Amino acid sequence: MKYSLLFLFSLVCITSNLAQQTVKGKVVDLESQFPLPGVNVQIADGDFSVGVATSVNGQFKLENVPLGRHQIRFTFIGYKPLVQTIVVNSGREVILNISIEESTEILEEFEITSNENREVNNEMAIISAQQFSVEETERYAGSRGDPARMASNLAGVQGADDSRNDIIVRGNSPLGVIYRVEGITIPNPNHFAISGSSGGPLSILNNKFLGNSDFFSGAFPAEYGNSTAGVFDLKIRNGNNEKTEFTGQIGLFGGEFLMEGPLSKKSAASYLVMYRRATLAIFNKLGIDLGTSAIPAYQDFAAKVNLPLKKGGNLALWAMGGNSNIEILVSEQTDSTQIRKIFS
Repeated sequence: MKYSLLFLFSLVCITSNLAQQTVKGKVVDLESQFPLPGVNVQIADGDFSVGVATSVNGQFKLENVPLGRHQIRFTFIGYKPLVQTIVVNSGREVILNISIEESTEILEEFEITSNENREVNNEMAIISAQQFSVEETERYAGSRGDPARMASNLAGVQGADDSRNDIIVRGNSPLGVIYRVEGITIPNPNHFAISGSSGGPLSILNNKFLGNSDFFSGAFPAEYGNSTAGVFDLKIRNGNNEKTEFTGQIGLFGGEFLMEGPLSKKSAASYLVMYRRATLAIFNKLGIDLGTSAIPAYQDFAAKVNLPLKKGGNLALWAMGGNSNIEILVSEQTDSTQIRKIFS
């Protein structure tokens, strides 16, 4: 009986630890991007409430946050308050990069109307720009974690069908949509892509390694001169620089794993590595009969190493890629020229 009670107590402790997670990040000024010390960071949902103030480097950490969806609030004297929705999972810590806007004194009262979209990363964008987060790629209906399918829910953007993620922006051809990752233009980030297109059945861009990114549907800044329809300006997030974490899952679109953590305990350098492979290809390797030889095989990966330098500098090394193929037997009929040779 004594050992049974000890086992139950240990099980309760493990369960309670799994039901909590750490939320941390950094708060900077929207214009200068300098860290802000003393910002109040608070989560207050029902019976749960916790709050901290940012350090000299603008960093904060909230521990023992229950799993689920929470509202986190950032307040600071002289700045506009910011409220953001976060989803806390047991798989890994939540890392946030927050920019808050300085408030100004109103001399004359006037009223303007605008949408509730957040400020985009590109300060040259004035209109037709929308910032989206990883949480949004999972929340929009039918997005499947794909930025292109998520964007099809926005005004003026129309998707093709469920089999592909081509998007039509304000009547323009899908060929006019360009993708940029960390400032580098890539032709078509999709598996089973057709030459001369910008879409495909499955995106190589996994939302597990993407950070807050921008989508433009018109009035592009000068740096996007090759686009005539839309622009995805995508960012790769940094890995956890304090704790090594592993996450993995398997589903309809593949089996994947992600590993991230610090490179050294003496610095804030971090790494992030992700790999995904087709579920049906994995089953085929295990010898499971799928009833056909036309098995879609694809795999992709992404990696990033972030190295903060002295005097505020930063060096980031990243790589991503993927390949895909499928063998389809059109016919077993012998070539007509070979048939004539047999009968001659």
